[in-house]
Amino acid sequence: MGGVYLPPVQLGFVIDHSRCIGCHACTVACKSENEVPLGSFRTWVKYTETGEFPAVKRHFAVLRCNQCTAAPCVTICPTSALEKRADGIVDVTRDHCIGCKSCMQGCPYDALYINPGSGTAEKCHFCAHRTEMGLAPACAIVCPTEAIIPGDFDDPESVVSRLRADGGLEARKLEAGTGPNVLYKEAEPAGLKPLETSAAGGYLWSNRLPGPELDAEVFRSMEERARARTTYDVEHQNWWGWRVSAYLVTKAVSAGVVLAAVPTMLRSASDEAGVYVGAIGILFLLITTALLVFDLKRPERFWLILRRPNWDSWLVKGTVFLMAHGFLLALWAGLAAADSVPDGALRWLLVAVMAVVAAGSAAYTGFLFAQAKGRVLWMQRGLWLHLIARAAVAGAAFLLLLRPFVAAIGEMTGLQLIGWNALLVHLLFTACGGLLAPRNREEEYHLAHKLLARGPFARHHRQGLLLSGTAMVLIVAPVANVGPWPAALGGALVLLALWRGEDGFVRAGQAVPIS
Repeated sequence: MGGVYLPPVQLGFVIDHSRCIGCHACTVACKSENEVPLGSFRTWVKYTETGEFPAVKRHFAVLRCNQCTAAPCVTICPTSALEKRADGIVDVTRDHCIGCKSCMQGCPYDALYINPGSGTAEKCHFCAHRTEMGLAPACAIVCPTEAIIPGDFDDPESVVSRLRADGGLEARKLEAGTGPNVLYKEAEPAGLKPLETSAAGGYLWSNRLPGPELDAEVFRSMEERARARTTYDVEHQNWWGWRVSAYLVTKAVSAGVVLAAVPTMLRSASDEAGVYVGAIGILFLLITTALLVFDLKRPERFWLILRRPNWDSWLVKGTVFLMAHGFLLALWAGLAAADSVPDGALRWLLVAVMAVVAAGSAAYTGFLFAQAKGRVLWMQRGLWLHLIARAAVAGAAFLLLLRPFVAAIGEMTGLQLIGWNALLVHLLFTACGGLLAPRNREEEYHLAHKLLARGPFARHHRQGLLLSGTAMVLIVAPVANVGPWPAALGGALVLLALWRGEDGFVRAGQAVPIS
């Protein structure tokens, strides 16, 4: 006998802003019902104002998780802690969350936060504990004007389905491809589209917290006048900081020493250098692992990536690349130390596999960032290829830095040529950054790129370019028989340039308002 047929369900909300009075009852009820910690929100009310005195009009926007049909937080979560339930609710299983904060970057709606008590991600879950008993979410129950209307969008007879069928409803960020299931009636566009309003002038009852977001808003207000003003909103934290910037550099060095040493590793007379290549790669891989683990809010749970892998997440695929990279580095270093690296076709095959895995270790972050639907700068087209070039630059730079001190590295083949050409590719990608916007997200991308090119993060960008340009000259200096020291200095400048560039890239990507 066949199973019982269950019709599809997609729970969601219609929020009628012709009725909303901005009373915050929904926010208070949500906090009380779900024990939301101080400073965090599952739903909140944003105030925007349009017009000029005395003809000024205030608008409200009730913002929250959109229970997306194609939820990017579910896709990017490495441990399947986030799931799309059978009733359409996107929920978090706390016991499976490692606090990696990737879901915050994946969400285009600012809907997730980390509970400081548990160190795990939380969000609106449609009051699932109430829904399972046939009760409406707390926010809908307390709304004095019945502006919050919950229901099943897959039921054509439901109120929300009939409202949708009548037309005139809007959704937030359809261009992100998430399939949002929170729809708005008669909402002011500036409340739903953060780039149409500016919070640079401060709020009604408070000043904004200083930081990159406020700096970005002030820069944007000087570049162009927004059609509306944000006069009340909640603050949202930047979840990735210096550890992620540093991880990008240390991972690049670990992968890049292999890419830079390929010509040397193919020669059987250079196995002593292979020991150093393996040791350097392993050292920086260990540093990379430490940065990643200690950036977790629940670092003791890091092993859940292996025990409960979500194979849609590039965090999981990247972990596999890093593990394979570490194994191959140890294998090569051990064989080189024992003078047992095979010759002929086997050597070429081993080096080819190492190079491919190293390139994958460098490139996977580009695909991970493409899953970060909330951080459009990171979704830059071709970023994976740029990261491979950056890795080759970082690896060659570190080896050139060590060259005056280690005779075996001094005998390595083609380091200057590889480093110089990879640096050229890196600078070309950087110069063309404004042309690499992801499709359908161009406006957000160009704003974020302006923050790097001319805005509050321009210092990172310019310092990186200046240091890289100087390094290009120094790296080719040994060709003029002036010794290894100029190239070593060039290598040091390249590493500093990469750090400044990565730090600006990570911070600028989180400075654009998304809610």
